Amino acid sequence: MAYTNNHIDTSGNAFGNGRTNLAAGTGLGALGQKYESLRSYGWIIEIEPVTGAPETGGRPDADVDVLKLACKQVGAIGYTTEDIAVDRVNDKFYYPGKYSTDETTLTFDNFVEGDAAEALFSWMNGTFDPVTGRMGTGAELKRNIKIHQLGPDNVEVMTIHLWGAYPRFWRLSELNYSQSEFHTIEVGVRYDFVTHEAYETV
Repeated sequence: MAYTNNHIDTSGNAFGNGRTNLAAGTGLGALGQKYESLRSYGWIIEIEPVTGAPETGGRPDADVDVLKLACKQVGAIGYTTEDIAVDRVNDKFYYPGKYSTDETTLTFDNFVEGDAAEALFSWMNGTFDPVTGRMGTGAELKRNIKIHQLGPDNVEVMTIHLWGAYPRFWRLSELNYSQSEFHTIEVGVRYDFVTHEAYETV
């Protein structure tokens, strides 16, 4: 079978109209202007306080404020459903089963003043205190986390909610004389539910 390069009519769609406008000099290409995406660096995080949780500096919201400023990276966020397999004769069918959230990792700058490190260690230490052997309760540990995604004009356009989040691990980054970068702290966070809210933009 011979290969033929048939002409594809792209009129009436964004790609075709954009190319036509460029060729005619009547406007900018649609693909370069219409499908702008959010920046991966355009966000800010909020970690809500929990009654009875250890705070820093004697201020009720001290750890929340410093963690909002210290957080520099948020790992992938998502959820899945388990499969329910049903076998019938020679066929196999699948149905959605139990809901399960992923674990994400939050990375924080280790500020010289120590506020971020103290707040994060206190949060993690609440899950299990190796000195006393005490384990924390959900009411003491779980927090709601919001990640606000910002548009090019720094206006909030989407919010990701992590409900019932608590720390699963606390980890200092490598200490190395040969490196020239800021030191960081990683906290693995497990959450009960995740929701996504998008706002109308003009």
